[in-house]
Amino acid sequence: MCTVSIVPTVDGCRVMCNRDERRTRAAGRPPRVRTTEKSWAAYPEDPVSGGTWVGVNGDGLVVALLNRTAPAAARRNAPRSRGTIVPMLLSCASIAHAVQAYEALDVRAFEPFRLVMVQRAAVAVADATYPAVQIASLTSPLMFTSSSLGDALVEPPRRRLFERLVLAADDWLHGQARFHRHRWTRRPQISVYMAREDAATVSRTTIDVTSSAIDLAYECLPGQVATAAAAA
Repeated sequence: MCTVSIVPTVDGCRVMCNRDERRTRAAGRPPRVRTTEKSWAAYPEDPVSGGTWVGVNGDGLVVALLNRTAPAAARRNAPRSRGTIVPMLLSCASIAHAVQAYEALDVRAFEPFRLVMVQRAAVAVADATYPAVQIASLTSPLMFTSSSLGDALVEPPRRRLFERLVLAADDWLHGQARFHRHRWTRRPQISVYMAREDAATVSRTTIDVTSSAIDLAYECLPGQVATAAAAA
């Protein structure tokens, strides 16, 4: 599961993503740049699926995927990994083309998920449980989150925290950094930087896109050395 936030900047945006995973899952591989049909894409890799949960391409398109927690009765054994969706969309040159590629997917082949795509001042949100893709202008910070404990359990407290630390801050970027590092002492299991016996926030990815550069920084958590990859 993940928490993703997007903050508009003077000539671009910053996307941050906390990845929450079971402690028994293999650690993600640090990001590297891969050649696509038309450009390049950079993203960390899940060694289990060979896919990823967040990445950016040479056209400044950022794609992030969050799992959705479905009721037990609605769960299904999906044949395809959700992690393969992001690399496929990062081969698209524009957010419009990425939306078209998403709409061509058979979402029934995957467990429930939500996709967030951002390019320049446009944001598209796709939820596999709903047919329509929402497209809007990026004018203020946005936050998306999920948890295996239940999205409805973690969403309200995390959103209130986001409103206080980010939306109400004089410096949105400073507030965003604080938000993604926040842990409640008495409620670590529902925190943005979460921890519980069977799961924890295992990495944090920060992507900056401007008119002149694209940078991706990746932190292994906890207690691992931070690494970074950058591309102009």
